[in-house]
Amino acid sequence: PASMFLIVTAAILGAASAATVICTDYGKDLGGGGGSFDGYYVKPVPTNCRIQHRGNFSPQFRIQNPMSDCRGGWRKWRNKCYHEHGGDHPWREGEQMCNRDQAHIWQPNDREEYQWVEQNVMRHNTWYWLGTICNSEGQNTNVAAFFTASGEDMRQIQQRLNARMHPGHHINNHSHPCMMSHRNNNSWRWQYHHQHGHEGRRIVCEAPLG
Repeated sequence: PASMFLIVTAAILGAASAATVICTDYGKDLGGGGGSFDGYYVKPVPTNCRIQHRGNFSPQFRIQNPMSDCRGGWRKWRNKCYHEHGGDHPWREGEQMCNRDQAHIWQPNDREEYQWVEQNVMRHNTWYWLGTICNSEGQNTNVAAFFTASGEDMRQIQQRLNARMHPGHHINNHSHPCMMSHRNNNSWRWQYHHQHGHEGRRIVCEAPLG
């Protein structure tokens, strides 16, 4: 009887524990390095990643109150909302503008997404910041080693995106930590241009729906 009681108790506790995991909605838990909005924050930006030419800014913001639906002026694709802010902005100011909307500077996850945003959200045939920032291997051209403001894993994204740095361009963790692409330009759509980060470029924000 005593052993049976222990078995029954363990089963009840196990069921309660499982129920607790389900009720926490783990896929949207923003704590720690795991738990995210559709792949967000699985590869956080390290604190040694800093935009030297913009006050050593390091993007560490995490979305806490996601949109439940795309508000006016935002366009929906899959389970995210996109919006172009007016004017040209340095990378830091652009990311902070997106953060105020519970969003990040957009980083395409595949070519289909890039082309949809290019034709449905971007409004100007000019340079746009991408959400990539710094890399894990020092100064190099390996797109898969880059980080993103949203903490998405570029190792997985690069398998679908198949992008590369333009010859002579690279990303590092301080003086050239940012990159950009050019709308409707085949030379720069999948080949990226490095930047210091203080230059003024167009901004598209990406907000996951919660």
